[in-house]
Amino acid sequence: MSQKRAPPPLNPLQPVLYIECCRAHTDYRRRATELHASLADALRTLQPDMQLQLRLNENDMPRLGSFEVAIAATPTEDVQERQVLWTGLERVPVSAKVPHVDDIIAPACIALRLRHSQAGSSSINLVRTSDGDITKILQRRNLQ
Repeated sequence: MSQKRAPPPLNPLQPVLYIECCRAHTDYRRRATELHASLADALRTLQPDMQLQLRLNENDMPRLGSFEVAIAATPTEDVQERQVLWTGLERVPVSAKVPHVDDIIAPACIALRLRHSQAGSSSINLVRTSDGDITKILQRRNLQ
């Protein structure tokens, strides 16, 4: 019988990214850790001393088909104190359930009370330019 190890303690002074991901999709855990790493890097460009922490499937029984992302400025067990950044429960196909970091960076900055307008002077692009329509709009604006 294997005993479950307790997760490492969280720093009470740093923000936490909470991700609930379905265990039936084997790559969700990997994609959750990649999303955390990308968001942590993006937030560090705005606030270099920030260390975004991660909690995966904190409730132990993630909902079937879930990929939920929430953030809190400090660790909290109260789900109401977390700001939901993304919900993948209703999204189809399965490939649409996991967000790209571009989809959650602005709401994360708002939740953490960071001035995401600072991103214009950093390396963060808050617009997902892989969308063809957005690229056309940006090109038109640059031509004017």
